[in-house]
Amino acid sequence: MDDTTPQPESGPGSSSDDPDPLVAPGAVEFLSLGLTVAVVLVGLGALGYLVDRWLGTSPWFTLAGLVLGIAAAVLITVSRVRRFL
Repeated sequence: MDDTTPQPESGPGSSSDDPDPLVAPGAVEFLSLGLTVAVVLVGLGALGYLVDRWLGTSPWFTLAGLVLGIAAAVLITVSRVRRFL
C-alpha cells in the first residue's frame, strides 16, 4: 500500500520551535510593560486610598501609595529595558 497522506514540509520556518520572524525579540516584554506599570500604580494608589479611608487620614496614604507606585514603575521599567541594552 502507498501512503498518500501529505507530510509536513521540512525547511526554514516549518518548526514550531522557531521564533516568529515578524515579532522582534523582546516585543512581548515591552508590550506587557505598560500593563505592569498600570497595575503597580493603580494597585498601590488604591491600597493607599483604602488605608486613608480606614484611618481617616486622607490624602496622605493615597499620595504615599502613588509615590511608591511611581518609584516601583520606574524600577521595573529600567530593569526590563536594561536587558535589551
